[in-house]
Amino acid sequence: MEQNGVIQPPAAVLEVLDRLESAGFQAWCVGGCVRDSLLGKRPFDWDIATSAFPQETQACFAGEQIIEIGLSHGTVALVRKTGHPVEITSFRVETGYTDGRHPDSVVFSRCLKDDLSRRDFTVNAMAYHPKRGLVDLFGGKEDLKQKILRCVGEPAERFSEDALRILRCLRFSAQLGFTVEENTRRALWQAKSLLSGLSQERVREELTKLLCGEYAAGVLREYAEIVFEVLPQLAPMKGCTQETRFHCYDVWEHTLHAVDHAPKSPELRWAALLHDSGKPAKKTFSPDGVAHFYGHPPESGRLAREILGRLRFANRQKEQIALLVDHHEDRLPMEEKHLKKLLGQYGEEEVARLFELMEADMSAKAPGIYELRLPDLEASRTLAREILSRGDCLTLKGMALDGKALRDMGVPVGPEIGKILRCLLDEVLEGKLPNEKALLMERARQLMQNRAEDAQ
Repeated sequence: MEQNGVIQPPAAVLEVLDRLESAGFQAWCVGGCVRDSLLGKRPFDWDIATSAFPQETQACFAGEQIIEIGLSHGTVALVRKTGHPVEITSFRVETGYTDGRHPDSVVFSRCLKDDLSRRDFTVNAMAYHPKRGLVDLFGGKEDLKQKILRCVGEPAERFSEDALRILRCLRFSAQLGFTVEENTRRALWQAKSLLSGLSQERVREELTKLLCGEYAAGVLREYAEIVFEVLPQLAPMKGCTQETRFHCYDVWEHTLHAVDHAPKSPELRWAALLHDSGKPAKKTFSPDGVAHFYGHPPESGRLAREILGRLRFANRQKEQIALLVDHHEDRLPMEEKHLKKLLGQYGEEEVARLFELMEADMSAKAPGIYELRLPDLEASRTLAREILSRGDCLTLKGMALDGKALRDMGVPVGPEIGKILRCLLDEVLEGKLPNEKALLMERARQLMQNRAEDAQ
C-alpha cells in the first residue's frame, strides 16, 4: 500500500512507531527508506528517528532483544523474530568534526528539524509517518523529481564535517543516475583532498557500491580526479593512449567501457576497473609506431592486490578479483589443457566470471573487435561445459590414484608424495595420461625410478 507516494512500512516497523508514540515520543521513518519509497523502490531497511533519548528508547522495549550498535550516537537495533533488525536513532545535533569524519559532540534533541538538518543530502533528509505524512524541510522531494543531488545547507560545511560524504555523493549519483547540483559539485572538487583521512574500510564500501551502480562509468568519467585521490595507482591510465588496431580509447576510457559492460557484481566490477591498471608502466612502441603492453596482466594483478589489500578486502575476495585480472588476457580460444587447469585450480564459477570479464573487455575495444573475438570466447565456454559434463579429472581429489596408494608402493611419507601426485595430475590435465589407476601406478613407478636415478 502507498500513501503520499511512499510505500507503507511493514508491520514490524509500524509496531515500533506505535510503541514509541504510545510512550509519548515522536517517531518517524527517515533517510534512505523514505527516498527509495518515493522513487517507487521497496526499501531493504527501515530506519526510525525518535524524540526518545537512548535510555528512553530502551525502556520502551524492555524485555526485547536490543543491540547497542551506536549508543553514544543514539542508535540501537531492535531485533524482531521476522525481518531485519530495526534501527532506532534519537534526534540529535552534531558539532565539531576535528577528524573530518566523526562529530566531537553529540547532543540529543526532541526536535525533528534538528535531526534532519544534520543530514547530508536533501533526498536523504525527509521523514515520513503513515498518519502524518511527509516532512520535507529542504526540498528533497522536488530534487528527487528533478534527479538532483544537493547538500543540506552549505555544501562545503557538509563535506568538511564528514569527507565520506564526497564518496557518498558519487555513489548516489552512480546508483540513481542523479546530477550533482552546481554548488555541491563545486564543493566536491574543493574538498577532495579531505579524502586522505578516511578509513580504508569505508572507502572500500563506498567505492564498491559506486562501481555496482547502473551509472558507474559516467560518474567515474566525470569525477576521475576525485576517484584518483583514493585510488592513485589508477591515475596514469587517464591519457595513456593505445596505438593499436584493437583499441580506439585511452586506457582509462577503455576501462570505463569495460566497467559499463561487466555484470554488476562486486568482483567483476572491481576486476573490470583494475584489469588494465598495469598498462601504463608496460607501454612500449615497435619501430612501426604500434603500441605494445607486454606483461601488463601480471603487473595489473600486482597492482590489484596492492590496491585491494590497502582497502582491506577479505583475502578470499581479493584473490578472486586479482585472479580475474591475472588471466583476462589468456589466449582465446583456450586450449583444453589450459582450460582444465583453470577449472581445476579455480572452479567452475570463477572460470565463468573470467569469461564475463573477457567479454566486457572485448566489448570496450575498437569497433569490430567484439564480433571478431566473440566466437573464440564462445568456443571456450562450450569447451568448459563439455569438460564439466564429461566429469573429467580436474583436481587431485578426482584422480584415480591417491597418496595412500603411493605409500603402499613405497613412497615415504612427506613432500615427495605431493610432488608425484601433482606431476601425475599435470599429465592427466594435458591429456598425456589417462585417469586410470593401473596406468597412473605405472607412471608413478617411472617417476620414482627417475627421481632415484637423479639422486645418485
